[in-house]
Parts: sequence; structure tokens; C-alpha cells
Amino acid sequence: MVNHMTVTFTLDDSGEIKLPDDLKRVFGAEPGMHVLADVTANRIEIIKVLPEITEGKLENGVLLLPRLGIQTDAVAAVRADREERAERALRK
Repeated sequence: MVNHMTVTFTLDDSGEIKLPDDLKRVFGAEPGMHVLADVTANRIEIIKVLPEITEGKLENGVLLLPRLGIQTDAVAAVRADREERAERALRK
């Protein structure tokens, strides 16, 4: 798992960018994938849009969600989200 990666790329003549293969691999980019661009005056942050979970059921007090084909370490995901929010707060 990559915690931080800095990549430089160039806009083509039409103003479009092509993501480098290493970045696509780490980001998990696939054709048709939706992304969100969080834009400020000097920064563009590209965020992968994860599928919205609309189904689930409770079984013995545990919420069971449908398989999405995405492996997730929930503890690591919560920790990374908390660290990202803290970093954003410090930048403001």
C-alpha cells in the first residue's frame, strides 16, 4: 500500500492529461471509473469515487454488506482517513 506518491505529468495540446501507468496501478484506475476533483486555487486532488452501498442486512447484530470485489482493511482505511483530514486541517 502506498501512503504518499508525487507524480508529475504534462497537459497535452488539448489540455488533457494522461495518467502515468504507475499512478493508474496504485490508484486502481480502470476504464469507466468515476473520480472526483477537489479543486482549490493552487491544488487539484483526484479522489476515487467508491460505489455507494445501498443494500445490507443485519445478522446477529452485524451489518453484512454485499460483495463489491473491493478488498478493504477497515482499520487502515479509518486511520488513513483520519490522518488525511488532519493534514488538510493543517494546510488551511
